[in-house]
Amino acid sequence: MVTKKYCWLMLLLAIILEITGTALMKFFAIKGGMEGYILMLLFIFCSYFALSKAIVKIPISTAYAIWEGIGLIGTATVAYFIFNEDLSLLKVLAFMVILSGLIMIKKGTYTVSNK
Repeated sequence: MVTKKYCWLMLLLAIILEITGTALMKFFAIKGGMEGYILMLLFIFCSYFALSKAIVKIPISTAYAIWEGIGLIGTATVAYFIFNEDLSLLKVLAFMVILSGLIMIKKGTYTVSNK
């Protein structure tokens, strides 16, 4: 039996895989060479697979919003630290708004088991 905890762990894994795949895309776009894109595609595929496991017990609207929102923030953070991309105050404020929205989505989501 699939538990809710397992689904949340799969969502976390999906987020980590998405961030890693996206960072690899940037890395291999800079470095060149096609072999890196295969690795990137593998990470993205695995991310979607883990997301598909997460939505067994997590509503897809909640899971997808969290996956995209945290993935976006994580990707921007990796880009800042590894690729020296800009992280302005406005971006940080936007990330805070995204996080606030994700919290509201999670708190506003009811499933049959918690109604």
